[in-house]
Amino acid sequence: MSGFNDSDYKKLFDIIAKTDKERADGMNSSKEQAVKENLSYDRVVSGQIFLGTDPTLISGNIYIENGRIKEIEETKTKSENWIVPRFINAHTHIGDTLIKDPPLGNPINDYSIRRELDALIRPPDGLKHRFLQNLSYETAVNSMEDAICELYLNGISVFADFREEGIEGISALKKAILNAAHGIQPIIFGRPACLYPTASNLTGEIEPMVDMILDEVRKILEQADGIGLSGANDLDEYLISKIASKTKSKGKKVSLHAGEKNKNDIKSALELSPDILIHMTHASSQDLKETADLGTSVTVCIRSNLSTGVGLPPVLEMLAEGICVSIGTDNIMLNSPDMFEEMHLLSKIYGLSDAAVFKMATTNGSDTLGCQFTGSIDVGKKADLMILNAKSSNLKNIQNPLAGFVRRARADDILGII
Repeated sequence: MSGFNDSDYKKLFDIIAKTDKERADGMNSSKEQAVKENLSYDRVVSGQIFLGTDPTLISGNIYIENGRIKEIEETKTKSENWIVPRFINAHTHIGDTLIKDPPLGNPINDYSIRRELDALIRPPDGLKHRFLQNLSYETAVNSMEDAICELYLNGISVFADFREEGIEGISALKKAILNAAHGIQPIIFGRPACLYPTASNLTGEIEPMVDMILDEVRKILEQADGIGLSGANDLDEYLISKIASKTKSKGKKVSLHAGEKNKNDIKSALELSPDILIHMTHASSQDLKETADLGTSVTVCIRSNLSTGVGLPPVLEMLAEGICVSIGTDNIMLNSPDMFEEMHLLSKIYGLSDAAVFKMATTNGSDTLGCQFTGSIDVGKKADLMILNAKSSNLKNIQNPLAGFVRRARADDILGII
């Protein structure tokens, strides 16, 4: 596999071996014989289980059959390790994974810069888009394989990707998923390749241009879970309304960035009645009320906002309005896909409860993306689990595992991934 070396393979094999050891050490004796004789279950995982949405911590065993949680048994177990649902990363751009140290802006003096969001990411001339236009198909596939491996090792089960470059971009992502072979699932929000280079020319005879773009949208919707756009004000109003309408008619999700740099595009975004808005950094109280009334979810990307200097979103106000708020790590160009770090910052900056942050990183993400088959440890759900080493130097002596997971845990505390 592209991007892998011997140390990467050793790490993956160590993860598998440690997971199997945890299963063997913590197996409940009343079920052990049945498992050995292969009567009922494919696998048993034992430890301190983060059960349900809130969650409740119990000691016990999780019995897995055909990749699903068949039974959860509360009982004494030798294992003190934490069994936690894997993350739902609700917003990424993994296509720019080869630009990990971009210039964030222009120098002001010898020790600081003035950060420029548009120069980095605004289509069609931002650094990211210029880079993607010159990227070969195979290079794109190989680089996304590396990104998927990084997502997996950070405990992520599902990730939503705003996939640039039209049908070819979607094809490259799907090939990378197959090559990486980690069982990680993408939710793909496609974007027409011809969209932004032509948007500035939408004058006069607009219908032929719209028809061409909508034809590409139709093809994208056959391959993707929805449409992911840069922002409402980056496109002609008529065109973006037609794209949103076409997407909804196919039962797919409309998602777009809004209110990242300023609030100028929020009103236009809300007029589209989108399913998901990304950032909403500069949303007003009225904006949030309208968002809640529409039933629109919001995905916040705290580290990305800090990197680009645009400010911080009003997360407490979003939650107070009853908005489903999920977490994304945004461009790999700006930050590693580390959901642990996102949780740490949310907890420390906003003073959110541990349960609220936990839900934002798990079940809120599954609700936002429509993948309720995962996101929590419950009977009937997919067995997407992380096993964390409760005796690591980082986690030992923690009295409240939920607080420890939300505020302190790291990817290197992961013993195994199922």
